[in-house]
Amino acid sequence: MNVNRIKELVENGMFTKVELSDRCGFSRTTLDNILSGADAKVSSIESIAKVFNVPMSYLFGEDMPILSIEAEELVKAKEEIMRLKQVISSMPTKSTKVMIELDVTEDEFIKLGLKDKVLQILNKQ
Repeated sequence: MNVNRIKELVENGMFTKVELSDRCGFSRTTLDNILSGADAKVSSIESIAKVFNVPMSYLFGEDMPILSIEAEELVKAKEEIMRLKQVISSMPTKSTKVMIELDVTEDEFIKLGLKDKVLQILNKQ
């Protein structure tokens, strides 16, 4: 078993060690033991491979097969998502103006905290 490949998957994966061990069906201690190079059950290695969607042979040192067209499309989709997030974050935020008419006494107006808000708005103008 190639422990470095498992470590790489864990470090670059989208799961914490706790989440990974839960998904694999074994304890966090078992995962830590595997990552430190201890002997592991084949079923444990198989579980890790399934969670990361890699062939078991990859965890034993074989190279990964070349990306399929489907996987390449996923990479392109991820890049597009990142691009769209940047576009959205650079867009200016808009505030909405709301005009309401309240029939309240002066005391109620102050208790509702509206006096300070009105003064802030008037000071901006």
